[in-house]
Amino acid sequence: MTLLVLKEALFSLLLLAAALWDLKKREIPDTVPALILACGLLSCRPGAAALGLITTGLPYFLAAVLSSREGFAIGGGDIKLMAACGFVLGVGGGLLQSILSLLLIVLAGAGTAVRRKCKLNNVKMPLAPFFCAGGVFAYAAVAAASI
Repeated sequence: MTLLVLKEALFSLLLLAAALWDLKKREIPDTVPALILACGLLSCRPGAAALGLITTGLPYFLAAVLSSREGFAIGGGDIKLMAACGFVLGVGGGLLQSILSLLLIVLAGAGTAVRRKCKLNNVKMPLAPFFCAGGVFAYAAVAAASI
């Protein structure tokens, strides 16, 4: 139980660091996903972690490649962050994080577009703050389900 709480605290702090860095500099340093991967090694189930990394990170990579216009619409830091989160959360938790995060991003983007009176596709926002919120909630749900 103590290891679970420690892992959640580290995961949440690292996600918060990614969110703040992304808000300030519009990038996520490689050390944050690397540290999240290390956090995932605490009480790790290697098969589930690897599968979570692939199934959570791959859709973001494919979306970045397929939607590229003058560079990627989704940054490499976002892809690495989500893959690392999938390593911590596993397949179900990574999927839950993606659903929650993307729902929050769409709602915030729509609200911003209405406020600015512009099209939704003209709204550019850092993704990590939304990934952070979704990740914290997904971790809590995964942890609650495993108790």
